[in-house]
Amino acid sequence: MASKRTATMFAVVAIAVIVIAAATTVVAVSDGSGPRSYLTSWGGPGCTSSGKKGHIASAGSCGCNHIRFHGGHEFNFRGETATLYTEPGCAGTPYQVFEDTQACGDFGWRSIHIDC
Repeated sequence: MASKRTATMFAVVAIAVIVIAAATTVVAVSDGSGPRSYLTSWGGPGCTSSGKKGHIASAGSCGCNHIRFHGGHEFNFRGETATLYTEPGCAGTPYQVFEDTQACGDFGWRSIHIDC
């Protein structure tokens, strides 16, 4: 009788583990933690970091981000639109971005607001 009870208890625990694992997987997929749109900027010249000894920066946080380097940039669209601005602090002339873009020279943007 004890072995039947042990087998039943094992089955209940196994099912509970499967249900918890499935629930955790659903949360991980739906919590928005996947890849986001982001902007990479290089010290230059162009879309390289060779001119300023490896200077490269990435801006990918939701909200307003400072663009650190101005030798070149690449925006990688992953579903979140963004607005580029000519001034720091997301001020100045806006330009909305909703696709992959690249500019390999001083591009004039000083900040980016990523909408997520």
